[in-house]
Amino acid sequence: LMESVPVGTAPGIRARLSLMMFLQYAIWGAWLPFLFSFLSEHRHMSGEQIGYMFAAGAAGAILAPFFAGQIADRWFATEKYLALSHLLGAVLIWNLAGVETYRGFLVFSFLYSLCYAPTMPLSNSLAFHHLKDREREFGRVRLWGTFGWIVVGLAMGHWLAYAHSPANLTGDALHAAQVAGKVDAFKVSAILGAIMGLYCLTLPHTPPAKDALKQNAT
Repeated sequence: LMESVPVGTAPGIRARLSLMMFLQYAIWGAWLPFLFSFLSEHRHMSGEQIGYMFAAGAAGAILAPFFAGQIADRWFATEKYLALSHLLGAVLIWNLAGVETYRGFLVFSFLYSLCYAPTMPLSNSLAFHHLKDREREFGRVRLWGTFGWIVVGLAMGHWLAYAHSPANLTGDALHAAQVAGKVDAFKVSAILGAIMGLYCLTLPHTPPAKDALKQNAT
């Protein structure tokens, strides 16, 4: 007997999931590569303070998926949870651009991680749900997340060179202007987050796991 070959996912669905991954990681890639230099050189925070800030973000990233997973599994469609999380995250990180104190950054880092961290496994889960041949197709879809990280990082670098490099400045003064300009990274991330939040509402419906089990049972 011939071995059955899984039917591939429709190209339109793959394209939509690929765009989801692109935005998912572009949101993060817009600001994370610039965060340390921005905090240390522009906000003048110590290495210890920045370490605590990253620890607060990590704590949120550890805690949040447990609650988010329960909500998405029991009560909330995954695409709607993603939309809400990204829209809330967009509001938080837009305001983060104006935070100047260590305590303010610490609190915002924790709150933002609560919003953003669960969206990574949930976006994977949504993709798995709608890909018919996961082993062959998921890698190609997830690759667009890497492209998103790279593209937005390069774009931010060019933006700093264009918008925050006055011709009359050189040396340390020019460097300081470019570091100060990294505040734009938070705003770019917020804009991408808002776009992602709205885009998630257009993604294929992904019901809570308990509802999906009921549908399969019937």
